Amino acid sequence: MTPWSTFAQVAGTAAASLIGLLFVAVSIRIDFIARSQELRNRAAQTLSLFGTVLLTAILIAIPGQATAALGAELTALAVIAGGGLLVLDRRAKADASTQAIRKTLELITPTTIVSTSLLVSGVLLVSGVHGGLYVLIVPVLAALTGGVASAWLFLTKITE
Repeated sequence: MTPWSTFAQVAGTAAASLIGLLFVAVSIRIDFIARSQELRNRAAQTLSLFGTVLLTAILIAIPGQATAALGAELTALAVIAGGGLLVLDRRAKADASTQAIRKTLELITPTTIVSTSLLVSGVLLVSGVHGGLYVLIVPVLAALTGGVASAWLFLTKITE
C-alpha cells in the first residue's frame, strides 16, 4: 500500500478541507436549509460523500495491511455508505423544496457512481486483483467533484 500513501494523504486532506467548506456553506444558508427537508438531506448526502472519501483514505493509509483486508473494508464501506446515501436520496425526494437548485442538486449528487465503484474496488481487492486500487480513483474523484458542486450551490444559489 505504500505507493498509495500519497493518494490517501491527498484525498483525505481534500475531503477534510471540503467538510469544513460544507459546514461554512450550510451555516451561511442555515435559515433556508433548515426549512427544507430536501435541502437538509442533500447537505447530509454531500457530507456523506466527503466522509466516504475521508474514510477511504484512512483505510488505505493503515500500515502493513493486507490487500484483501483493505478490500473487505472498502466493500463494507461501500455497502454502508451506499445504503445511507440511498436513504438520504429517498428522503430528499419525498419533500421537494421550492428552491430552483433542487433538480441540479439531485442530478449532480454522484451517489450511485461512488457506492458502486467503491464496491467494485473492494470486491476486486478481496479477489486478489491489485488493479482494484485504481478503481478507487473513480469514487474519490466523483465524490469530491460532486460534493464541491453541491457545496457551491448551497453557498451561491439558495434564494429567498
